[in-house]
Amino acid sequence: MTQRRTSSQWPKISLVTPSYNQGQFLEKTIRSILDQGYPNLEYIIIDGGSQDDSKKIIKRYASQLKYWVSEPDKGQADAINKGFAHTTGEIMGWLNSDDVLMPGSLHLIAKIFTGLSQVEWISSTTQTLTKDGYIHHVGLRPVYLRICIEHGLQHGRGLGFIMQEGTFWRRSLWERTGARVSDLYYGMDFDLWKRFAKEAFLLPVHTPLAGFRLNPNAKSRAVEKYYAEVGVHLPAWAGVFGKAIRLSLQLPRKLRLTRQFYYDLHTQKWQYYPDIFSRLSGKEHQISLD
Repeated sequence: MTQRRTSSQWPKISLVTPSYNQGQFLEKTIRSILDQGYPNLEYIIIDGGSQDDSKKIIKRYASQLKYWVSEPDKGQADAINKGFAHTTGEIMGWLNSDDVLMPGSLHLIAKIFTGLSQVEWISSTTQTLTKDGYIHHVGLRPVYLRICIEHGLQHGRGLGFIMQEGTFWRRSLWERTGARVSDLYYGMDFDLWKRFAKEAFLLPVHTPLAGFRLNPNAKSRAVEKYYAEVGVHLPAWAGVFGKAIRLSLQLPRKLRLTRQFYYDLHTQKWQYYPDIFSRLSGKEHQISLD
């Protein structure tokens, strides 16, 4: 007979949620973590002094939080660092206040790190959600090359993003790489992944552990500003290399032979085309489901 683990037999997982004026989504984020029933969780919320109902929402769950505060800060990176300073868990990660964890994710994460001592950080298949929380896109199974992450090629214009909401790591790796996220406003995770890759390989997990919400107000929509910020950290040849990779990845999509109905992440609209000739001629139909 298999014996059930006690709370102390599960590794402690420390999660931080930075938030500012995200009352519209915050409770869904909190519930996605707490409702998993993970027995050894250390959950911290750092709110930047929100003017909406965020503080009221956080107070409802205060008894289940290790720590929370609502006060002005210097931005998301500052909030994340402030939150992690209050953690002690063996496994770490942060979840933004408009994203969600998938049911059962924390138990699976714990089993991966417990069963594979050589693994120091993991990242899962991408899953994007509408603002109302409906799944509209699940990405391809990720493939990560350590050397490419280390040299800054794992981004949207190259080999694809490492999705932060589905990425978790050991405290030992965090401490070896500076124990903080950088002060970059848009690309603090990009910088962190580069540092992690210098120390350890990234294990892809072929199932979504979390969902990224396409929030029209999220700063993740400021794509050009993101690339302007991280561009100074990329080698000169990264742009050309990234374009070549993107074209090679898009070619199979361009050659779809059958009728397709899919969500275009660039236009954020549903697309339909009846056959390959309509695709090549650009005669697609955009459908608004709002």
